[in-house]
Amino acid sequence: MQSLIRVGIIGGGENSAVGKVHLTALRMDTRFEIGPCFFSHLEEENKKSHFLYSLPWKEHPSNIDYWLKSNEHLLDLVILLTPSTQHANQIQKIINNRISFVTEKPVGCSLNEINDICNHLENHKNINARFIHNYSGYPMYREMVLRLNKKEIGRIHHVKAQMPSDGFAREMITGKPQIWRQTDPEIPMIMLDLGTHLHHLVTMAIGHSSGKVRARMHQLINKMGVIDNVEIWEERSDNIKVSYWMSKAHLGIKNGLCLEFYGEKGGFVWNQMDPDHLIKYDLESNKLKINRGSINSEAAYRDRFKAGHPTGFVDAFSYFYSDLADDFISRNNGLKGSFWIKTIDDAFKGIKFLSAAKESYINDQWINL
Repeated sequence: MQSLIRVGIIGGGENSAVGKVHLTALRMDTRFEIGPCFFSHLEEENKKSHFLYSLPWKEHPSNIDYWLKSNEHLLDLVILLTPSTQHANQIQKIINNRISFVTEKPVGCSLNEINDICNHLENHKNINARFIHNYSGYPMYREMVLRLNKKEIGRIHHVKAQMPSDGFAREMITGKPQIWRQTDPEIPMIMLDLGTHLHHLVTMAIGHSSGKVRARMHQLINKMGVIDNVEIWEERSDNIKVSYWMSKAHLGIKNGLCLEFYGEKGGFVWNQMDPDHLIKYDLESNKLKINRGSINSEAAYRDRFKAGHPTGFVDAFSYFYSDLADDFISRNNGLKGSFWIKTIDDAFKGIKFLSAAKESYINDQWINL
């Protein structure tokens, strides 16, 4: 019987936007044992979160350094779920304690932060460092990737990736977001929130390439003074043109994640709002709707129940965690790891891409990648 991977969690407490889904996903496929956690620097919030998640309460640590030092021998992996602006500093603390980790996006908020993390990892090469990319857990997204890898629609020439929402458009009703989302760091927070996902989903499907990037950014609707709408155009050296759109300013859209890939022999479209279908266009411009019951066994490997019972966001999240477990065990045994889990270098490339897009906007010109 395979040993469970012992994980500890920093952040993600009862008031967290992401904490509950992480805890649920971790538990769904029983690959992990949840050990010591530090859900909040506030003792009462930390205690409430332990009770909420049905975890034993022991004590409240004075700080993250003390918690890491006290528990490093009990943990195989730390999951970092704190606000984005705290990630770089806390990741370096985790690395210094020689613990492997997986972090919510973004890994860092600037090129300087990414460079600091890289330098720390260079001195601790045995650490497994990963980042959350839960959207790539959807079976139909994976089916699309496998078909693209087989050149089913020929040479790709154009990709469209979008993730619009109404998160800031309803500010008068829902109130302001978390404090750390009310200001923009060096790279606008909307790009760190949404652009990191989009860049990962595109590059997992077609790989990385050099090229150049151009962007425009707007404050369309929010009263906080932050960027809430971004468009990015990428011209890659492999002759693939990519357009990205991310927004929190468009009413009527909760999460409009949609990916379109167009090639010389056809096209693929996958939309998260219809997660169990993949649209394929052929040379005659016919439209074929591929359903989850007819996909590759590798794409369907994590399915818990038969097609006709829709895949959900939490399912995709837990598929990511099960793949992470496979990857962690495989790499610790000196093997290749999981195809579906990318190293933290991919996250670094994403931040560099978004930083170049911000530079393009500031200088109103194309920036080479």
